[in-house]
This record gives sequence, structure tokens and C-alpha cells, in this order.
Amino acid sequence: MSTERVIELQEQSWRLQADGRLDEASSLCREALHLIEECEGPSSPDVANVLNDLAEIELERQHFTAVLALTERARSIEDALGDDTATEAAARIRMRTLTLAAEVRRVLGDYPQAEGDQLKALALAVAEFGRGSAEAAAARNDLGVLYKYWGRFDDGLRLYREALASIVVTDGESSLSSAVVYHNIGGILHARGDFTSAEAPARKAWDISRQLLGEGDPRTVRDAVAYAAVLDGLERYDESERIYRTALAVFERVYGPTHVECAALLHNLATLLDVRGHRLESEHCHRRALEIKETVVGAESPDVALTRNNLGRLLIDTGRQAEARPLLEAAVRVLEHRLPPDHPHVRAARENLRRAQSGSDLASGPN
Repeated sequence: MSTERVIELQEQSWRLQADGRLDEASSLCREALHLIEECEGPSSPDVANVLNDLAEIELERQHFTAVLALTERARSIEDALGDDTATEAAARIRMRTLTLAAEVRRVLGDYPQAEGDQLKALALAVAEFGRGSAEAAAARNDLGVLYKYWGRFDDGLRLYREALASIVVTDGESSLSSAVVYHNIGGILHARGDFTSAEAPARKAWDISRQLLGEGDPRTVRDAVAYAAVLDGLERYDESERIYRTALAVFERVYGPTHVECAALLHNLATLLDVRGHRLESEHCHRRALEIKETVVGAESPDVALTRNNLGRLLIDTGRQAEARPLLEAAVRVLEHRLPPDHPHVRAARENLRRAQSGSDLASGPN
């Protein structure tokens, strides 16, 4: 079978992936993988490249174990080939493998392993393409995302600013690539609790994406949701609730009702509703978010722990301490294991557990 057929299958798979038809995209990509293995053997650079294509699709399908298996196989091929593929194309393939593996490990809460992969990707980008390259900027941004979730806010903010400086030179201040970094700068300032400073970059990201992509594009909606989280911190709840409810309808239509994007949004909406005294709807949203997260990323994820913490807080507010305690105990255990001891999520969960046992007011944390 010719390599032309493999390329045709890849292109068809990419189109299906772009249309959100992920099951079909995965099937065609696996067919392409089988054919390229027949043509070139199981250990060629092209096989590693198609493995990355398949891993990207499986990441969108939320099949995280499959992504790790695919990227580990790609990595083993790249390691075995070594200097035989010391080319720009090979560097891009290896960077993609490392970045995909790091993203999954970050989602699953394995931050040290994710950091190792992401640091390798950044070093490779700088060595092959230069410190000011778009590739190095993307790698810095990805590492910054990891540090945000890990609670290493100063490190993450420094990386975002370095990435943005490079992107503005190459793509301009109002490009989509700039919007990605503005989104992340707003997010890390929000996570640090500096809501006033977070508003401008978060709003800028949303404004850029609306201008370039339109209101209904999922990327625009993600920027809107990030901005809404900042509005929550500023106690502008009428504005943020409108954004969340509009975004939830979009996410459910685009990704399906059991996607982690929906879970993250439901978590934020639930917290807002709790603040506003709508506790029945808040509990419903929290439980739905928790069910999605536990199914998709597993019980030991910090993201799951965060929703357990906030649901536990709500349960104690409604006098249901017996239900709240196991949720809060599990949240504290996971967060203490995954995050630095001074992380705000750790402090909030500990305080909620302590007050759950004494019946006092409780602390909550944003997603």
C-alpha cells in the first residue's frame, strides 16, 4: 500500500477531527497507522508522527490512558532513532510527543512528570528554533499552564510574559496566539487571587477572539468563561452568571454533556449559585461536575478534589455534616499530596474540613 494512501487517510482524519467527529477520525487514523507500519516498519519517524496524530484525537476523546500509551510508544521510537533523525521535522515530532504526554499528566495531576516532559520540549524548541521562536514561545506557555495548576504562580507568570513578548514580535498584539497567552495571564492572576490585575488580560483575550473568531466559536467561549471567573472574584455576579449559562449551552452542544469543559464550567457556576443563595441548583451543578470529573480523570485528580471541597462546603452550609466530611477528607488528602502546602486550594480544603467538624463558616475555592 502506498504512502499516498496514508497521507489521504491522515488528511481525512484531520478534517473529521476539526468537525468534531472524533470516533471516525480515530478509526481512520488507526488505519493510517497500520498502513504506515506495513510500508516502513514499526519504528519509523512517520509512525511516531501518526502516533501523535492519534494521541491528539484520543486526548479530545478524553481517553487519557490511551494518550499516554501512544506517546510512550512514539517516544520509544524517537529514542531508538536518536541522531539518525536530527532534523527540524524530527524535532517537531518529538516536541509534540512531549507536549501531549505533559498535557495528559497535568490533567491527571502528575505535575512532576509533566514538568519533566515540558522542560524537555522547551529545551528542544530553544536549541532547534531559537529563544525567540514561535516554537519556544508555545513551549513556555505550555509550561506556564502547568505551573498555574501546580501553584507555582511566579514561575508561570514569568513564562507567560516571556512567551507573550515573543508572540507580539512575530504575530502582533491582537493575534489569536497573543489571545491564548492573555487568557493564561488572566487565569494565573485569578488563581493567585489578584482579580483586579486579572481583569484586563482576561478581557483582552475575549475581545481578540470575538473579533477574529466570532461570538459562538468554542475558543471565544472559553475566553468568555475565563473572564467570567475573574468577574466572580470581583463580585460582579450578574455578568458572570449570564456568561456561564450561555457558555454551558455551547459546550454541551460542541463537546457533549459529559466533557471536562462542561464539568469545569459547572463547578464555577455551582460556586456562584452558592454565593447567591441558590443552594439547590448549586448542589445539582456540583454533583454533575463531580460525576463527570471522577469518570474522566479519576478520583485522585486535584480537579476532582476541588469540586469535592466546594460540594462539602455546601453540604455543611445546609446542615449535612455527615455527608460533607468524607468529601472534605478525600479533598484534603489529594490536594496535600499533589499541591504545595501553602497553595490556596489546600488552605481552603483544610479550613473547610476543620470547620466541618466544628460547624463554623467555611472556605471555598474557584476552579
